[in-house]
Amino acid sequence: MKRTILSAAIAAAVSVSAHASDLPYYFTVGAAHTDNEASVDHFGDHIKHSYTNEISLGYMLKDDIALEGSIVIPSIIQDDSRADVEQFRFNSLYFLSEDSWKPYVTAAVGFEDVRAGGGSVSNAILSVGAGMQYDSSDRVFGRAEIRYDDMVNEYPEHTNYVLEVGYRFGSAAAAGAMAAAGAASSANNMTDEKPVVTVESTEKAVVEPNQMPATAAGIPSPSAFNDADNDGIADNLDKCESSPKNSMVDSQGCDLIKSAEALLRFPLNKAGMPAKATNYLDQIAANAKQDANMKIIIKGHADETGTQDFNQFISLERAKTVGNYLMARGVSKDAIELKALSDSQPIAVNTTDEGRALNRRVELEVK
Repeated sequence: MKRTILSAAIAAAVSVSAHASDLPYYFTVGAAHTDNEASVDHFGDHIKHSYTNEISLGYMLKDDIALEGSIVIPSIIQDDSRADVEQFRFNSLYFLSEDSWKPYVTAAVGFEDVRAGGGSVSNAILSVGAGMQYDSSDRVFGRAEIRYDDMVNEYPEHTNYVLEVGYRFGSAAAAGAMAAAGAASSANNMTDEKPVVTVESTEKAVVEPNQMPATAAGIPSPSAFNDADNDGIADNLDKCESSPKNSMVDSQGCDLIKSAEALLRFPLNKAGMPAKATNYLDQIAANAKQDANMKIIIKGHADETGTQDFNQFISLERAKTVGNYLMARGVSKDAIELKALSDSQPIAVNTTDEGRALNRRVELEVK
């Protein structure tokens, strides 16, 4: 039975995780104290509580939803007088917060085998529970959980008190980089290209007037129509009439860089590409490909909630996410420079959720 459950667990977990190529993978290991309730028809009038070990493999569907495949086996410290509980479960978890402390609820279906006192019973199980997860870093986390298991059409029931530690071995940023590299390889064999990474740079690029980027509208400025701010968009179509002269604008005359930056905001401890920013980044990439002299400096930022080392790491990951996205759309690696600025340049207070959300950002500078 043990081998059957273990084989099913591994096959199912691998199958599930294969569908989450663009989201973080993780595994957990843990131990549980299991209070057993059972009918006298199976195990007599008393059944001792059990000790179990649990291992899970999962991935994040979204920032607040996870799916897992889990196996449970008797603990090596358990003696023969206690019930042996073996399980395989499919779990779903819903997280109620994006902060480091994450309360969550969970539900599961699975299969269980219970043996005690020479008797045994096996059947499907249904589970519900709640817990708290703490992210100590971007990869390492711990959980405390209470879960109730009920065997379908049978008598065994358990209340489980579980402690787990987990490790993320994939990230949204890394998966995004892989996807970007694959797309770039098909288009122009750019998979091995990496942007230059610096901490700070004091050099200033000189841009000649005849080397300024073309507008997103593809119309040179000056032109024959009325264009008061000289951004290449006719005044009757321009919704941002005060755009700086020769700035990079979208088809409505609004500053592409500011529009992209307003959407390049990241959840706590995350570095995945914000989907709403991709349209603006596509237009920036189109402009960059038309101007061989353009330089794009991508600055990653963090709030103050993490350690200095982690904030440096996550700010660089956010910059990499944007850099890889631009390269996948044809921007040369030589045109991209990454800067990891950690929490050194906040634009809002770090004492409120709203302020911290504004500080978890990427900024773009075009020269």
